[in-house]
Amino acid sequence: MLSVRHPKGMALGLCLIGTTFAGGALAEEPYAGKTNGVCAATHVVACTEDFTCMQGGARTFDLPPFLFIDIKKDIIRATEHKSEDVTSPILNKEITENAVILQGRENHRGWTMAIDRTDGTFNLSSTGPDMNFMIVGNCVAL
Repeated sequence: MLSVRHPKGMALGLCLIGTTFAGGALAEEPYAGKTNGVCAATHVVACTEDFTCMQGGARTFDLPPFLFIDIKKDIIRATEHKSEDVTSPILNKEITENAVILQGRENHRGWTMAIDRTDGTFNLSSTGPDMNFMIVGNCVAL
């Protein structure tokens, strides 16, 4: 999970997720969960504890738009535009017939990401006491 600042200055921990891919199987199955990959967040919805919700792109919430997965080291890495690389450990990973599911926690927040093995799309949720995020995007093999 990556710590970010809300536009109003509130500190938020947000897991930014990427994916892994089987390079040789990219045409048939874009994501197999065995190699490294990169994901781009295309849409973000954030809701506060009082049910006020906002939506926009990753930069709307000061989040890095690209996420890199190192599947062997079980980490997700993002390069912040104003700082150095930020990493988050993957604490649980499961590969099902349809999805690769990654989970972790950081800064009093939990996150879960499901990556569709047929088309590389992902859905991510990050929850905590101050704000909850839903992030949708697409992943490609490195």
